[in-house]
Amino acid sequence: MALAAPVAAGPSLPASWDDAFSPLESRSRTGVLYDRVLPLAHLERMDGGPASPVVDLATWRQAYDELRRASIAPATGPSLDALDAKAREAQRRGEIPLAVFDRRFERVRPDALRDGTLQVIGGRLVAVHGSPLVEARAFAAAALAPRTYRGADVTFVLEAALFFTHDASPPRALTIDFADGLGPRPVQIGETIHVRYAQPGRKILRLNLARADGSLATSRFTFDVSALATPTPDDTLHVTATVPFGGQYGTGEAYVYLAPGHGALRNPVVMIEGFDSDNSMNWDELHALLNRENLLETLRADGYDAVVLNFTDATLAVEENGLLVAELLQEVQSRVAPQATLALVGASMGGLCSRYALAYMESHGIPHRVRTWISFDGPQAGADIPLGLQYWIKFFSGQSADAAAFLQVLGRPAARQMLLYHFTDSPGTTGEPDPMRDSLEASFAAVGGYPVQTRRVAIANGSGMQQNQGFLPGAQLIRYEYNGLFVAITGNVWAVPDAASQTIFNGSTRILFSTTSQTVNVGGTLPWDGAPGGWRASMLELDTTQAPFGDIVALHPAHCFIPAVSALGLTTGNPLFDVAGTPGLVALTPFDTVYYPPANQEHVLITPENAVWAREEIERGAVVGVPGGGPKDPNEVRLAAAPSPFTGPLRIQFTQPRPGRVSLRVLDVTGREVCRLVDGPRPLGTGSAGWNGRDPRGARLSSGIYFLRLEASGVKRTRRVVKLD
Repeated sequence: MALAAPVAAGPSLPASWDDAFSPLESRSRTGVLYDRVLPLAHLERMDGGPASPVVDLATWRQAYDELRRASIAPATGPSLDALDAKAREAQRRGEIPLAVFDRRFERVRPDALRDGTLQVIGGRLVAVHGSPLVEARAFAAAALAPRTYRGADVTFVLEAALFFTHDASPPRALTIDFADGLGPRPVQIGETIHVRYAQPGRKILRLNLARADGSLATSRFTFDVSALATPTPDDTLHVTATVPFGGQYGTGEAYVYLAPGHGALRNPVVMIEGFDSDNSMNWDELHALLNRENLLETLRADGYDAVVLNFTDATLAVEENGLLVAELLQEVQSRVAPQATLALVGASMGGLCSRYALAYMESHGIPHRVRTWISFDGPQAGADIPLGLQYWIKFFSGQSADAAAFLQVLGRPAARQMLLYHFTDSPGTTGEPDPMRDSLEASFAAVGGYPVQTRRVAIANGSGMQQNQGFLPGAQLIRYEYNGLFVAITGNVWAVPDAASQTIFNGSTRILFSTTSQTVNVGGTLPWDGAPGGWRASMLELDTTQAPFGDIVALHPAHCFIPAVSALGLTTGNPLFDVAGTPGLVALTPFDTVYYPPANQEHVLITPENAVWAREEIERGAVVGVPGGGPKDPNEVRLAAAPSPFTGPLRIQFTQPRPGRVSLRVLDVTGREVCRLVDGPRPLGTGSAGWNGRDPRGARLSSGIYFLRLEASGVKRTRRVVKLD
């Protein structure tokens, strides 16, 4: 569940603001009066000159949105939502769309009030003599998909539909320096350009324009090369649910990434994505997330086939996407051997969707053959975004494009279902969830709550040792105060209090003679904002964003996003529940086993520790044929070890289907080799080895988790063992 924080701030302006400038509209020659909006993007700086700032995508979107809203006539050009949709379509085609605006606009001269050209009469700005307006031009470019994971071969496209200009004539010339070391190259509008980067990192691209009238303009903009290459999936399954929810059928794509040597699905691990707020994540992004600590590639090396589900719309109701997961499980079963079992992993919201899928299938008598289900920092008992921050976003959504986009995300079904506290149009006096949260709980109850025909595992990113997020209930989280001659802004946020009533948001804006303000007080709340849990750095993202007026200060960087008690399925009303110190904890949860770290971690962060937990649970009980279900595949590489845990000698047995080199090593939890047991040619069939828990020099190794890594016949197998003193 990933939610992007908004960047700049801007108030919802009263109708009187437009009324104030209406007498000047007839004097505009460009049809764009920039003073009709709060100038957060500072278009005057984007003049195409050598001092123009480097623009990122968020700033470009804000500037483009301001130009549309400042238009006197109905805005021309697609909306931001339409641009985002176009960018997603291009990404699915493997393209990076470039967008450019080159638009004229007008502003009121700064000295027009002082020299008497402009006067305030009856609350309106009236031109008394001469012209109070001055014309300018804004020029900026951006990559609508701001990063790539395939930097060694990037396809950029500059479509005519994404070149926004007042000019009737096409440009005389256009060049782009893609920061690939080759310098500027001529580009035609509508052309597809292939670029190859030698190194990852942030690039500054430069677009130079020669207009038909001979004038020149330059824009510099950012583009991130996150990786040079990403492996291509072996297949993509297009999945549509056959059972509707609310009259709608969920859809998505499942990327199939086979283990080496597999020509088809044999030993699947099905992975479900989380809350992709703008639906911008596809295979490349999901591979990067899932392969932290080399988790995905290690599983493949161990003989597991990855099936990664990407929802068409990850913000839909949990039930709708849950029924899509059920459909995928049936599709995967149809492609593997009848005796094969599956491991199912749901990250964040994927933990809810996969839970609903399994419980639905069991309640309707549909086999799922899932041996192990892992909920990875899933909000089983709710998620948290500080309520004061939600009201901050709502208050400033009228002028900030990113705040408006985030407000839309908060209004989507899945967000309304998951959040423990959700803003209301008219602020209440206590924190409360959206009614859709109760509906989700009723849906789970209708299918039995949790699945029972599988091993249920919960992995949390939140502390099990009652560690908070570094602040107490009611602490101030955001301080934003600016007081200028024409503009004054306040946007302060506090964490929800522990029961007692307190202010959680105080916002106000004054622009000339117009003031808008709001204060929200709540009481009777539980202090979820600072509770132990997988965290999200929403406040830090605001702090590191340069505000056009004043400075947004994060007094604390991150808040609890998925409380630890929620990730573990505990229904306690105590955010500081003593997880580690509670005897018989598992009996209080719906899970068969739970894992948690001592300190809070970033939400859905894969660490060396939890990567081991996940691999162990995925491998637990893994079979491609049940005992007595027929002969094992003679072409299969196998590895077994006993006993585990062990205190004396460990007995190891391995099988390879043909003669060849065999390597059998012992690794610690960091992946470092501590002992090599076999390294050389071996005949086909079964071999054996032993390990006494010592390194090559005979020194006794400490107790803990170790991994046996077998490489034979071009296949890798791994088994986890536990050494005790």
